[in-house]
Amino acid sequence: MNINVSSIKTIDKTIDKTTDKGTAKTTGMIKKIIFLSLLLMPILASAQTTITTTLGDFSKVKVFNGIDVYLVKSAENKVVITGDKSEKVIIKNKNKTLKISLQFPETTADGTVKITLYYAAALKIIDANEGAIITTKLIEQPQIEIKAQEGAFINMVVNVKHLKVKTSSGAVIKLSGTAKNQTVDANLGGMYHGYKVTVTDLNYVRAGSGAKVEVNSGETLDAKVSFGGSIFYKGTPEIVKEKKVIGGVIEHRI
Repeated sequence: MNINVSSIKTIDKTIDKTTDKGTAKTTGMIKKIIFLSLLLMPILASAQTTITTTLGDFSKVKVFNGIDVYLVKSAENKVVITGDKSEKVIIKNKNKTLKISLQFPETTADGTVKITLYYAAALKIIDANEGAIITTKLIEQPQIEIKAQEGAFINMVVNVKHLKVKTSSGAVIKLSGTAKNQTVDANLGGMYHGYKVTVTDLNYVRAGSGAKVEVNSGETLDAKVSFGGSIFYKGTPEIVKEKKVIGGVIEHRI
């Protein structure tokens, strides 16, 4: 950060020439305000950096390094990046897989990078990693797979026929909306909050190694837990298949 010292001195001399004893205190305060303004200008400018980039077609999104991404359905593919570390964001689009991360040696965004991702075609996979956060208002399409791991967080509304959810290593997925069929795979302390997803037909749920799953069951619930996994379900399924391997909990909630 560079401050123009000569500018400060020039301002200082100008103020001194017009100062008498009765206004010395006020003048000193003005000098401080001017100095602080000059000091903060480059900091504020860098914090408000915005980068907009047009993208090619993609159907999969993978986010890393604690970056916060908000998805918006649009007629075009583009990304808008804001925040202190906006210039350190790397966007790679290969084989229709869009990867968003920070350039080395940066390891985490720490809330300093906000991205709005505009997408035109239906997304097949949404994948959050390394503490990343992905949110949106509504995903409305035939099917989708939503994945989170390594402490990442996903929160969104879905309206689909076929929903696939996978969470592991301390990640949290929170969904609401509707689905005809739902497949959930949770492991290694992953959590899925799915009480607000109304499933009409099949819920196929697996939870292992300390993972926790909450679902609102449809006509059929196929649930299996292992190694301390937990499955909690609401609703009144007509068919319930339960299996427990080396501990775990399958429990109906009202």
